[in-house]
Amino acid sequence: MSTTSFYDERRKDKVADRAEDRLDREADREADRKERAERAEEERKERAARAEEVRKERDAERRKAERRRAERKAAFAALRAKVEADTVGAVIVMACGIVPALYFQLYALNGQGLPAVISLCLAVMLEAGAWVATVSGERAKREGRPVGRFRAVMWACASFAALVNFTHAPPSPGGWLAWVLAVASFAGVFFWEVRGWGRAKASRSARTKAQRQEARRRRRHDRRRRRRFPKVHSRYMDILTAHPFGTIDNEKAWETAWRDEHGAELNTTARVVARRGYAGRALAAAHGVGVETLAVEQLLTDLFPPDGGDDGPAARRPRGGPNGGPNKGGRGVKTLGRKGKRATGRTSPKTPDKPLEAAHIAQVRALADILGGAAHLSVKNVRQAIGGGNFRYAMKLRDHVQAERKNR
Repeated sequence: MSTTSFYDERRKDKVADRAEDRLDREADREADRKERAERAEEERKERAARAEEVRKERDAERRKAERRRAERKAAFAALRAKVEADTVGAVIVMACGIVPALYFQLYALNGQGLPAVISLCLAVMLEAGAWVATVSGERAKREGRPVGRFRAVMWACASFAALVNFTHAPPSPGGWLAWVLAVASFAGVFFWEVRGWGRAKASRSARTKAQRQEARRRRRHDRRRRRRFPKVHSRYMDILTAHPFGTIDNEKAWETAWRDEHGAELNTTARVVARRGYAGRALAAAHGVGVETLAVEQLLTDLFPPDGGDDGPAARRPRGGPNGGPNKGGRGVKTLGRKGKRATGRTSPKTPDKPLEAAHIAQVRALADILGGAAHLSVKNVRQAIGGGNFRYAMKLRDHVQAERKNR
């Protein structure tokens, strides 16, 4: 190997070493950079985690504060709902009335030479007694119990205290101070009563307009019943009182009372039944038949309606114009004389009359026997007896049976 090639090799080795050193340094720098980046990322995550914890703590504190504010507002609203403005005003008026009334009662009692303790006890007894009765009456009203006795005690105590103040008030021009002290004893209970008037009005107005109208109509209806049927109403009250409260319906009790007094269904009395009989006789006389005949005809009408029967619907008068002929008053035949055959809208004067059936003749004979003679037969009741049919056919049946009975 020559000297030149040796140095060339050495130079190449140095170049390679420097390149390796450079690569090593770059690798080290890259590793440091990655390590720093990882540390920075971990620090960032730690800061983010700490910030999230702080944020959650702040949110929790804020929610707690909001909850406390909401609780305070709810408590205040509940207190405000319990302590209304009129109640507060009534309490203030009561306090302003009690203080001067109590002072002048002590003044009056001490003026009689009583010990101070005795005077204080008597004065407090008068004022406190009225308020004990007032509070007890308010509780009884809330519980739905009678309050009359409590109000009587309340006004009696207030009246006695007012009398003491009025008769033992210090002298004043015209005696106006005595009246002021008497009013002071009444002021508290009076304005508490005024507060109660507002409560009663509010409870009444809680019902809808329709409910109030319905209640008024019911009261008016009950008054009319009581005035119009006093005996039935008395029995009605007996029934309601005898039964346990709420176990019997009022209208059911009224129906029972009506049956007990009149022996008939609701709205029926002996007078009504008598008038019905009189009306039936008058109707029979207007028809020119007996009551029994009219009853039989009505029975036949119920059993054989005019628009029913085997022969089809009954004949009816046309609304206008001729039907099968020029006569204006003619009857429009809806069915033919043959059983079960309906008219086709074409009538012919050449259509032969239907022969009388033996069964129909027997039915009309039986009808004549029921009516008391063939003279009471009419086309209407004959058609009802045979179940409808042609008008001329029913007329022939009537004439046939009348001729038979006449020839006997």
